[in-house]
Amino acid sequence: MVALEVIILAAGRSSRLGQPKALVDVGGRSLISRIVDRLQNLSKVTITVVTNGDLLADIIIECPSIHAVLNPDPEKGRTGSIRHGLDSILERNGRLPDRLLIVPVDRPGWSIEIIRDLLGSAVSCCPSWNNRGGHPLLLVGDDINAVYLSSGDTPLSSIIVRETMFFEFPFLHLNIDTKEDLDELLLASKEDWF
Repeated sequence: MVALEVIILAAGRSSRLGQPKALVDVGGRSLISRIVDRLQNLSKVTITVVTNGDLLADIIIECPSIHAVLNPDPEKGRTGSIRHGLDSILERNGRLPDRLLIVPVDRPGWSIEIIRDLLGSAVSCCPSWNNRGGHPLLLVGDDINAVYLSSGDTPLSSIIVRETMFFEFPFLHLNIDTKEDLDELLLASKEDWF
């Protein structure tokens, strides 16, 4: 099996939450370490975390098995962070991946089973519940090249078209933005899939 490249997006400043989302305590461990552990249940996975200068050292300490990449200008948007992650993958592997899973740290409402189903797709796709797309996002083939060659401040929705795969999964839209969202995160963390 070809190794799966994963980029975790953790470069945002978390201004609405008031604390770094990646380092939020979830049952005595950081959110980023819980996400990395879940992803390492996949076969042959290589994880790149793109973060900002304030969090780089903490993320390396929290998750020593990952490749940490600095996005010096995260305010330009997530596409720029993905491009920094792809630069790191290209440097390590000598080529861009054929398949790439993008996991925003503030969207942890997914299971390994959902990811395995996404990985069965031959096209770029994301999970959907209740007629709304969610995360993680699987990019395939030419879509990866298009993101890599794009302007870092261009929204992904302007670059690629992704199919949606329906799942009955109420936590899919869990989004960690406010202190109130932390209650839902703690509830989700008690689920077997978390």
